[in-house]
Amino acid sequence: MKKTLLFLFISTIAFSQTREPKAGELIDFVPITASLDTYAVYLPVNYTPEKQWPVIMVFDASGRGKLAVSRFREAANKYGYIIAGSNGIKNGTYQENLNIARSFYSQVLDNYSVDQDAIYLAGFSGGARLATTIAVISKHVKGVIACGAAFANNDAYIPKKNSFLFAGIVGDEDFNYREMTNSEDYLDKLKFDVDLLVFSGGHVWPPENYITKAVRVMSLKSMTRNIIPRDESAISKYFSEDMQFNKELINKGAMLVAYNDIQDIMKNYRFYVEKDTMKDRRKEIKRSKLFRSQRNDQYYINDVESAFYMDYMTYLPSDINSGELESLAYWEDEINTLNKEYVNSANLQKQKMGKRVLSFLNVLPTELEEKYNENNGLDNLLYINIFKTLANPKDYSAYITVMRYTVTKGEYGMALYYLEKMLDNGFKDTERLNNEDGIALLRIQPEYNELLDSFGLKTMY
Repeated sequence: MKKTLLFLFISTIAFSQTREPKAGELIDFVPITASLDTYAVYLPVNYTPEKQWPVIMVFDASGRGKLAVSRFREAANKYGYIIAGSNGIKNGTYQENLNIARSFYSQVLDNYSVDQDAIYLAGFSGGARLATTIAVISKHVKGVIACGAAFANNDAYIPKKNSFLFAGIVGDEDFNYREMTNSEDYLDKLKFDVDLLVFSGGHVWPPENYITKAVRVMSLKSMTRNIIPRDESAISKYFSEDMQFNKELINKGAMLVAYNDIQDIMKNYRFYVEKDTMKDRRKEIKRSKLFRSQRNDQYYINDVESAFYMDYMTYLPSDINSGELESLAYWEDEINTLNKEYVNSANLQKQKMGKRVLSFLNVLPTELEEKYNENNGLDNLLYINIFKTLANPKDYSAYITVMRYTVTKGEYGMALYYLEKMLDNGFKDTERLNNEDGIALLRIQPEYNELLDSFGLKTMY
């Protein structure tokens, strides 16, 4: 059996090595020498090995190399970049991921005609933190495109000096939105050349046109810093594309975002373009009533949002640690208030802030969960999972976990209560319930089967 597996592995590598990527083709799995890891790669349509090309190496927190690379395909073709995305990076320890990244990095440089003075990194979520970490500890990375997160939670991996370019991209409903704006302020104080792009959405890979803009900004700044050769016709093209991108923001009514964008355009093109055109655009935006309204809303939200995070990060860990279920009534009221006053508000800025804060309340308990185990922290884990059902009534995994813990504690009435709540919120996968070992004693209760039957679902008994 071992010989068969070894043969299959060697055969897979041999086959993959015969599939050399072609210009304009995205390859999903390219093997890394002496490793089980692979990467995805895309060569721009005009790629030729006779020329050296800048490269962007991309990290997705779930090892989705193909997805990550596909987001950069338009930029690769427009601005001439090799794009490679690791399939091995996952949300794990930094030491593990740094070792994986080191092999991936070396393989890409060996396999393609790369300009080793023009190496860039990019990533999403934990992959963005990894990209910034590598840029901090490496002398060879010229820039980072960080999507949905900025820095690692380790002082040694946080930038301390202006040694690389930085472009951040974040959704305006992302729970890391405030982190990204704070990171921009931090880097500004260090005199970093930093841009932050904000799109409409949550904690997901940004739309392709935002990634293309980030690569465009990186290309322009690299020319300014003589990292890549200066090309006046390319700069003129970049400027036209950036002004069109800005116009599209205005057309969508995103006036505050458009204002911040034109400010960045004025900064980035100060050596190349007379300011009058950009000043006229800025005046056009500032005269808009919608801009003034959005700006005033933002002032209010900046004050309020930070207070929410500070309170939640102080009180939720304490309540989880106590494991007293009575305090969940407070959190239920708090979540209901968030939904009523913010998520369901007629004011768009308040809506988006509400969604960010609610998303944060979905993520924070999962991070705190790692501290506990079922042997000596069952009450704490029960608290966390009940909280999850309050923050997201469609989190069926949390309901099932609550049922499993309450059955373990012999509290069948509570288990049935959360089963009913889950069914009320649209759960219909009885097969999943049938296969859940931890609730076997609940399934034989008459009330369990009566409850499923009342919702028109098939029962086992």
